[in-house]
Amino acid sequence: MNGISRALCRASAGVVCCAATLVAGAAAGEAWIRVNNVGYLSGDPKIAVLSSDDPCAGEFLVGEFAAPIGPDQGAWGPFAHNYRLDFSAWRTPGRWRVRAAGVESPEFAVGDDAYAHAAGKLMEFMRLQRCGDNPLQPKCHQHDAFDADTGETFDLVGGWHDAGDRLKHMLTTTYCVAALFLADEEDEARHGAALVKKLHPRENVLFVQIGDDRDHMPPNTLWHDDQSDYGRGPGGPRAAWRATGRPEGPQHKNKSSGLANLAGRCAAALALAGDVDAARTLYELAKSRPGTAMSVPVRAPYYYSEVTYHDDLEWGATELYLATGETKYRDEALAHARQAGVNPAMGCDAHGHYEFFPYANLAHWRLGLVAGPEVRRELAEFYRQGLERVRVKAEANPYRLGTPLAWCSTNDVVAAATEAVLYERLTGDRTYRALAAEARDWIFGRNPWGVSFVIGVPENGRHASRPHHLFYKLADHLPVGGLVDGPVTKAINDALKFEPFEDDELARFQSETAVYHDVFADFSTNEPIIDGTVSLALLLHVWPEEDRDGGGAGK
Repeated sequence: MNGISRALCRASAGVVCCAATLVAGAAAGEAWIRVNNVGYLSGDPKIAVLSSDDPCAGEFLVGEFAAPIGPDQGAWGPFAHNYRLDFSAWRTPGRWRVRAAGVESPEFAVGDDAYAHAAGKLMEFMRLQRCGDNPLQPKCHQHDAFDADTGETFDLVGGWHDAGDRLKHMLTTTYCVAALFLADEEDEARHGAALVKKLHPRENVLFVQIGDDRDHMPPNTLWHDDQSDYGRGPGGPRAAWRATGRPEGPQHKNKSSGLANLAGRCAAALALAGDVDAARTLYELAKSRPGTAMSVPVRAPYYYSEVTYHDDLEWGATELYLATGETKYRDEALAHARQAGVNPAMGCDAHGHYEFFPYANLAHWRLGLVAGPEVRRELAEFYRQGLERVRVKAEANPYRLGTPLAWCSTNDVVAAATEAVLYERLTGDRTYRALAAEARDWIFGRNPWGVSFVIGVPENGRHASRPHHLFYKLADHLPVGGLVDGPVTKAINDALKFEPFEDDELARFQSETAVYHDVFADFSTNEPIIDGTVSLALLLHVWPEEDRDGGGAGK
């Protein structure tokens, strides 16, 4: 953290403090500049945030670029005064810092290659998460799994561990497979697709979860040495839960109402994998069982509570149309798209855990790519209405954050950025480019804590470094590339009844608005998740090429 005394900040009014006054690493300082710790493409909007306990004025510097600090944006979160430092005109490639009010930002890159290594880091995390055949450790979970209701054994080996623990959620796995194909990460997509193919072994069977929260009982072990006992002995086969379309759970019940969300995403994933016959079958199953499947709680009342499914039916039908050219799928996709409409995740103040998953509707984009102009405008309008809701909320704070600080908030942030980019791809309208860029910047460190929420990225910058992940805890192996779930409101964090985080080096930056702890213990803000990581990979993949404009334009 960079800081400066109260006196220095007051002295900055009307003048840029010289570098000699900087107090690098002073945790007790009272002014901070937050930037995207990775950096900016040459053509990106570039806005740092200066925050202080006291009013600041004067100019700020980036290289040879200078501009006024600008108006006070008012109090937000832990800071009394906030200023937006716009240096979008600075395009000179290199590594730079923002200097203002006697403090300086961390170093960051400007250039067309600013994100050259980021996607590879994200896939590094996904390979670490592999279940079954993992390139980094001995094979694990070779006995997956037996049906939790009937005891019958099925081959459900493969896929990914969902987060920092050892169980596997098919709600996220199915999304990851389809999104990885769209991000041109075929090797990783095919690893997951092999498990998706197994989820529907016969007509009346579709599995929604492999393992459950018995996984969280001691002993803590790495995945290849999992000693969880699902009633068949330590380290024995794990239970798999069917999606039945009814509330499920032996003690705590979820609110499942159908199969369409899960089966629809399975259809999209397998169509993208080229398995059209299986995709057709799963799409028909999805249509026949409207409603949503949810994950299954066993020991604790927590579960993924997805309630939307028309978006998944749209996605399945769209990918089947793209794979087969059969117009019935196109027509059905459009009907589902109109049912899905505006993504309810956009513009909401709060939501339940995975209530509106997937947080970005990728089907509107995929269908729009092959639709006529009138339908394309209709689909883009769904994006626009949602983005406008986000934009209005974002205008109320200096970070331009327009998404809720619910559990897994980084999923919401990445989704808003993704829909903004996809809207632009469908329309050519750049209205929401800045909204997308500022959402991306939040992820990579331009937030009150100054921490990139991607573990190990940037390598030499401040990033999540003590994640809630078994490899970190037991093997001192940092799961590089994982996107952690990110900040939540203090009310949410308090409700989880954590013990006080005595080693919270970020304590100065916590507030009633939002908290984030870079500590292992906080599973609500610092656990890496496969779906968020894949979503970020897709965002970087679809980011507009024209932002990589060669730089060199100077200030």
